[in-house]
Amino acid sequence: MQSGPASTQELARSSSASLRQLSPLLVWAVVFSDIGTSIYYVPGILYQQVGDAAPLFILAALVGFVLLASKYVEICWRHPEGGGVVTVASDVFSPRMGLLGGLLISVSYFVTSAISSLSGIVYLSGLFPFLEEHVLGFTVLALVLLATVNIIGIRESALLALVMAATAFTINIGVMLVVMLRIGPGEWSRMLGQLFEGEALSTRNLLIGYSGAWLAFSGLESISQLSPAMKLPIRATARKGMWFVVGSILLTSPLLTLFSVELLDLAVKSDSLKQERFISELANLWGGLPLQVAVVASASSLLLFAANTAIIGAYHVFLALADAHFLPELVTWRNQRFGTPHFAILVATIVPILLVLAIGRDLVMLGDLYAFGLLGAFLLTSLGLDLVRWRERDRGLKFGLGVFATLMIVVAWFTSLMVKQEATIFGGLLVLIGLLLAIGTQQKWFTDWLYALPMFRRMATAAIEKSEDVLEKGETEILSLAQAEEIVALYPSHTLVGMRSSNDSLLQEAILREKGLGGRNLYVVFIDERAGLFVRAADSTDAVKKAAEAPLLDAVRKAERQGIQVFPIWTVSHNAVEGMVRAAEALGVDAVMVGASQRSAVYHLIRGHIVNGLAKQLPAHIKMVLCG
Repeated sequence: MQSGPASTQELARSSSASLRQLSPLLVWAVVFSDIGTSIYYVPGILYQQVGDAAPLFILAALVGFVLLASKYVEICWRHPEGGGVVTVASDVFSPRMGLLGGLLISVSYFVTSAISSLSGIVYLSGLFPFLEEHVLGFTVLALVLLATVNIIGIRESALLALVMAATAFTINIGVMLVVMLRIGPGEWSRMLGQLFEGEALSTRNLLIGYSGAWLAFSGLESISQLSPAMKLPIRATARKGMWFVVGSILLTSPLLTLFSVELLDLAVKSDSLKQERFISELANLWGGLPLQVAVVASASSLLLFAANTAIIGAYHVFLALADAHFLPELVTWRNQRFGTPHFAILVATIVPILLVLAIGRDLVMLGDLYAFGLLGAFLLTSLGLDLVRWRERDRGLKFGLGVFATLMIVVAWFTSLMVKQEATIFGGLLVLIGLLLAIGTQQKWFTDWLYALPMFRRMATAAIEKSEDVLEKGETEILSLAQAEEIVALYPSHTLVGMRSSNDSLLQEAILREKGLGGRNLYVVFIDERAGLFVRAADSTDAVKKAAEAPLLDAVRKAERQGIQVFPIWTVSHNAVEGMVRAAEALGVDAVMVGASQRSAVYHLIRGHIVNGLAKQLPAHIKMVLCG
């Protein structure tokens, strides 16, 4: 795995090497290392929103948490390949919804990194006051160090997650026991009374409190990433691991929220600095300095642990989106020395740093932005599973409870969208930027601009030559474009056929055209289109074997029966249109033939219409012939 804590994506990807090493206990450890950090900052955020009634909202959201947890168990065994919201939304809705889910969860990861690292430094400042005036600076420094560690690629194991989670959980239990042993019936009565005292909350504040309480369960989605690494059977491992997670949260979150909100002095709760570290102040009040030190040590380490996990999670989402051609290939580039995706890591770190610098120590604002991405991802996942159950006619009690959980999330998310407008605008802009980047990547907006520059044109030409050189050295019957150029004088043709898959009607039209012109040779080209800002030299032989050989060699065999010699050609390009135009000019043909696209209107919007592109870019002396 890459650096830092046992990230969910890294654990999943290492499953083949580790032979599914994740037992239910280790599943609990990884998930609790994420979800267990929320207790350190959520009580303070909720208190600022709804005052002493904060514990009641935790209890209300707990109902939805338990119902959603059971749905995530089902997602684990339904999707043993992992992937979380991206996989669920892509399979149930469409790849574009998977993209949206990936962007929403990326926002969640960005804010997790920001809020966790900030809270970690805030907790440390409780013991080291000199940090108070430099919290933002040390937070940025922590994120920079985490990025460095990830780029270097320090490896960890799930056992580290177990040690961290068990330590934090034990200390939290210790805080609760100390408080319960020292308070009497009077304090219990006063605490319960304070829950319902004060001014009645408006409907707006009730909804705000309910929406904000869901932050206490952020991290639940991480279990869906662990499926590939879980011990078999996945259903049993996921169920037991989730039982441990739910049990530990039920045991700690409500009581720690109750104690910290109701037992701390008003002066502490009103202090803008101490509001950010309620659990530390609670430990100091009832257990003294030793217990406070234990809380600060476990909380700060686990929070920074979670920040690193979020960085890893974010850059793995980027890699997945790049593999689906939604992000530039630049994102997948790896450091030559360490082998880590340094560009993706830098983006996953720079965005949280910008959030910290822009928002500052405003945990409420960060929490609102967190809810935007988290609840949106929860909704896509929960609704997706509901639709799967409906299609399978599984419409009993389980289906009804699942729909109820979805409705609870709908209320929470739409409250967040409507009431927390600054967070909605901020989060919406992040998602919009991601969508524009995805559309621009596939529409070739950025590549067309960049490849118009001489420097990038030279880079592309060198990379294409290297890719074709790899092809020429491989054992294949397919020619590179450079090889085809060398035989043009000996085997001229009037026609170039663009082919991505076997197309008998297109091939037949091309044969008839060439025969009509007195020719006996035909060029058929496969353009290996690599979406992104740069064309990179890759293992072209493997690419040909996987994608190009079948349609090209099929065309060779079929044309040979009719007395036409087909020359199968392969080349690579950042844009299929550019590759076709380049091949047509290099081979000296007077016509390019392509099949009518069966792509949908939405696909044309995102991917670009090859026919329109050829019509605009082909030289005047080369005709385009559309078949079918």
